[in-house]
Amino acid sequence: MPMVNDPHQPDLFGPDIATAAGVSRLFEPARLTQARVLKAMTKRDLAEAVGVSPAAVGQFEAEVVTPRPELLTRLGQVLNQDVGFFAGGRPLLRLDTSDAHFRSLRSMRAADRDLALTTAEQIWELVCALERHVQLPESDLLDPDRLADGSPAEAAQELRKWWDLPSKPIQHLVATMEAHGIVVLLANDTSSIDRVDAFSATVSDRPIVVSTPRRSSDVFRHRFTCAHELGHLLLHRGQPSGDVTLERQADEFAAEFLTPAAEMRSLLPPRMNLAALDRLSRTWGVSIESLVRRMSELRVVSPATVRRTYARLNAVRPLAAEHPIHSYAGEVPRLLRDAVGIAGSVGIGIPDLAAQLQWRPARIRDLLGLEDPRPALELAAE
Repeated sequence: MPMVNDPHQPDLFGPDIATAAGVSRLFEPARLTQARVLKAMTKRDLAEAVGVSPAAVGQFEAEVVTPRPELLTRLGQVLNQDVGFFAGGRPLLRLDTSDAHFRSLRSMRAADRDLALTTAEQIWELVCALERHVQLPESDLLDPDRLADGSPAEAAQELRKWWDLPSKPIQHLVATMEAHGIVVLLANDTSSIDRVDAFSATVSDRPIVVSTPRRSSDVFRHRFTCAHELGHLLLHRGQPSGDVTLERQADEFAAEFLTPAAEMRSLLPPRMNLAALDRLSRTWGVSIESLVRRMSELRVVSPATVRRTYARLNAVRPLAAEHPIHSYAGEVPRLLRDAVGIAGSVGIGIPDLAAQLQWRPARIRDLLGLEDPRPALELAAE
């Protein structure tokens, strides 16, 4: 996870770089790569759009050649960035697949993976900008060394103790994670990363979890996904993404964190009873399917009973209503939105943050799912 930040370059959190000539002198190749990935363009796509060869784009991104000022202007137009975006001198961390965990890495297109990683980079950049004005909670995960020999379930028990969580349902999971310094983001329906199930990364000691519409259409699925990613953050830092064993361990962590075995043993019905499981589901904030799996894990019922129950649930699934997360307090991410609001209360609005980041304000609103406050212009038909 290399950091690209030359201390000898001017700090772009200060005065803007106003001209393409100035940016050319301070050109940061990683910014070009970042902008291209955000625009979902290949090097060939970009080369054709600006009138150069794909090899030239590769040389720009490899820091072999610096684009001329007039070409930088054209790159900004094509990539929907102001020219100052391409200058160095502000925090930038480049991530690769080894720095993050994805729920479905093997079936994921490389372009979607790269876009997800770039999104995590920008979330961290936004956190850096906000922390100049607002004190965010520090990351408060357990030291992995304390969990070296324990199982995922034992890690979940230890984290509950560390966070002083009682042996009861965690009513506001996302709010609890945010209170302990974990940045949680919910991608919107129009985001290109909606093709990714969910992912997490620790960027310069800041844990980040991103859930997408695939995992957040139902609050129970959303909560389990966030707990699953929490397991990755705690247990698997620096380990390869996409490993089936690690995914199972994250599931084991999530199940124990949300539904501790010590409590479930006395609460689960002695035989399969969907009505009773539905009541437990609503109390503990997990799906009926998750509780059925828990009954299997705790050997309350036989594997044959579990298979029949899953078949029954699959048959009635189209009739089951989903539980939208916006109906449940504490499950919609608020940390960055609230930080932006606090910054605004002291005179640092979204346009100011965008200027510090050399982004367009729309990018901040897009990341946070905020509406553009400007009234829309509608032209009357003649």
